Amino acid sequence: MKTDKLIDAIGMIDEKYVADAHKPCMKISHRKVKGFAIAAAAMLCIAVPLPAMTAFGSDTAYNLLYMAMPSVAQTFKPIQKSCEDKGIRMEVISADIQGDEAHFYISIQGDMIDETTDLYDSYNIKCPFDSVGHVSFSDFDKETKTAHFVVNIKTMNGEKIPKGKVTFSVRELIFDKHEFEGAIDGIDLSEVPKNPPTTKEVRYRGHGSKYEIDISDYSYLIPNAEPLSVPIDGVSVTGIGYIDGALHIQTYYENLLKTDNHGYVYLVDENGNLIGDNYFADISFWENDGDGSYDEKIIPVDYNELENCSLMGWFSTSNGYESGDWEVTFKMK
Repeated sequence: MKTDKLIDAIGMIDEKYVADAHKPCMKISHRKVKGFAIAAAAMLCIAVPLPAMTAFGSDTAYNLLYMAMPSVAQTFKPIQKSCEDKGIRMEVISADIQGDEAHFYISIQGDMIDETTDLYDSYNIKCPFDSVGHVSFSDFDKETKTAHFVVNIKTMNGEKIPKGKVTFSVRELIFDKHEFEGAIDGIDLSEVPKNPPTTKEVRYRGHGSKYEIDISDYSYLIPNAEPLSVPIDGVSVTGIGYIDGALHIQTYYENLLKTDNHGYVYLVDENGNLIGDNYFADISFWENDGDGSYDEKIIPVDYNELENCSLMGWFSTSNGYESGDWEVTFKMK
């Protein structure tokens, strides 16, 4: 959907609330304020009132005031319908209020923007009332290289959305995303090594399992010097082995923090059925002295069944990343 159609579909924001759309983007601290924030705010108020400091453009004062009194803090935010940073322009296109919910459209435009553009969970929504919100991709205009997103907010108490300013900001963008799904080549499951070299010394990152597990009970594959398979650029299979009655499959995700590389592997039999209830546990740990991540999937399966199985995978990777300060503030009527 092109921008002019979006405007026709949803009512425009009253222009009297819009300041110069070409002002540089205001920088805002995105650090999470801890429990002492309100106490710190009270101390600051003794010397200089927070509202006064906020009015003079202090980001720290604004964040502290927002923690204590969001409705007051938002009154000091200047209206700014668009901003630009790193050659990427963000703009609020239109907004609509329906009872306790509001929806507004955001456009992000730039030479590197494409139909896979993702806000990488780096967005922040600040309202003058208690609310919950989320963002979803809407569409992409190839001619103008503009991606559109719908931002949805809802009041916590179910009451109608009151008048006030909403601030929406973004810190990171990823784009040029690709996906792989299918059989992983180059690995012979009939020759999976038994009791391969393992280690317990890993930089644990997290795990998933349907069972209560103690990660200290497990040993992990030592990554091969050379990948066993590279199903897609940025993802590789770095180890496989049979340990304590289960198959261990280790995958490596390169430059995780700036690519959002992720995915999973699984086993199927000759009929395409999942083996081992998909998995017993999936444990992640950081690369030593690096920003990559390893995932080790543990699948309970009889060793003699492996030769009749196929190793499958689904992976998502991206080749584009940009960080910056994009922020817009507008008034909901």
